[in-house]
Amino acid sequence: MRRNSIYSLCVAVLFGCFTSCDLKMQPISEVGDGAFYKNTAEVNAAVVACYNGLQAPMEYEWMLTELRSDNARLHTSATTSTDRTMQLDFDQSRVSATSEHVYNYWKSVYHNIARCNVVLMHLDAVTQDSLRTQYEAEARCIRGYHYFNLVRLYGPVFIVDKRLDAVSALNYERASVEEVYDFLTADLQFAADNLPAAYPASELGRLTSWVAKGLLAKVRMTQGLYDTTTRDLLKDIIDHGGFDLEPTYAAVFDINNELNTEILFAIRYTSGGLGLGSPFGNLFAPLQSGAAVVNGGGSGYNYPTDDLVASYSSSDTRRAATLALDYTNERGQVVDRRYVTKYLSPVTLAKDGDKDWPVLRYADILLLYAEILNELDGPDAALPYINKTRQRAGLAALTGSQVGNRHQMRMAIEKERRLELAYENHRWFDLIRTNRVIEVMTEHWNTESYYTSIIAETGPIVLNENLILLPIPQKEIDINQVITQNMGY
Repeated sequence: MRRNSIYSLCVAVLFGCFTSCDLKMQPISEVGDGAFYKNTAEVNAAVVACYNGLQAPMEYEWMLTELRSDNARLHTSATTSTDRTMQLDFDQSRVSATSEHVYNYWKSVYHNIARCNVVLMHLDAVTQDSLRTQYEAEARCIRGYHYFNLVRLYGPVFIVDKRLDAVSALNYERASVEEVYDFLTADLQFAADNLPAAYPASELGRLTSWVAKGLLAKVRMTQGLYDTTTRDLLKDIIDHGGFDLEPTYAAVFDINNELNTEILFAIRYTSGGLGLGSPFGNLFAPLQSGAAVVNGGGSGYNYPTDDLVASYSSSDTRRAATLALDYTNERGQVVDRRYVTKYLSPVTLAKDGDKDWPVLRYADILLLYAEILNELDGPDAALPYINKTRQRAGLAALTGSQVGNRHQMRMAIEKERRLELAYENHRWFDLIRTNRVIEVMTEHWNTESYYTSIIAETGPIVLNENLILLPIPQKEIDINQVITQNMGY
């Protein structure tokens, strides 16, 4: 199968420059004095290290997003393992500042932000103006993407745009949400203005101006800016980006069809025991399934909820490409156990899959555009765009009589995004953006049968405004006494 040059360079960098790119956090980030880059090839290697650094946060992001939403839960609450107990906390809105998963996500994101800052520190080593600008734009786009996730998950966070010595890091203070949004918007705007619209085939997988524009539009909508500027960003991608829906939903996630016409931005993985493989096929396969689903067995994480399964109609082709309701074990017995299939690919070694994780794809852009058109121009303007994904999934087109007002269209788009983008880490952020998270999650806990016995034993599961944000990791506060904790923790 085709692999692009980003992968080849990743492998070379992994065994070469990653030792100098593997930045220590003190406590946020600090670059060692030996991390110097002297020419274009070495700076390019540092940029590739930033792409590679996108992988580590993804191992935890699904817990911080999908597992906190109504898309996923644990298969059973009867568990004593530390890892599953921490997952129960995400599922039931009782996350602690001492959670290792909260800290590991935070640490891995800031680690990669530090890698981006390494690139920006050494741009003078690049002699060609166009490449220098491209590398800066790539690093700033990745950094802006990371800060967008951080501010949505943690609220006020640390803005780190340069090397910090230990003394400075120990006295650093969090920036306000507004300051973080200003910072990441400037990064993404620079990327939108300066990244190429496309690359040669040998460079596929690198970020383009369309990615930055798509992220900018989502940033603006998260800030409540449903205006013509945001609309025009999305329209530009639709009209001029050259993207399109794949003929079938399953084709989007086909291991032999990666970087297809629907993918704007994906976190890339490659198997082969290089440390660049995807773990998600094994993490999401059923627990105790042996090799029946994937070689190396499964962990049973990200278990699909009753409500999500019931939300797919019988004619919706997306369900079969997203999840399975059961599997046949090695004795030929059908085991009634759901699991996410979207990231499954054959593996020789456990947690060493080849399948990419899509971060931004054309269906997402179409549905964001439908959402903003509904607010600006009404449901009739949004209909053609929501119907594109519906009809690709085998569903009948919605009519004006079914979504006759803005509220009805909002609910239709919310459901369509849930089904179209399930297990791609969008649902939690969508509910926050539309101010629906407390209402939806309260209903989820009170109607999903899995929680009946839990509520009977421990009382209602409650999500209030103070618990929407995650806590700042306690390890950071222990090191830096000037850091304040988020409300509710």
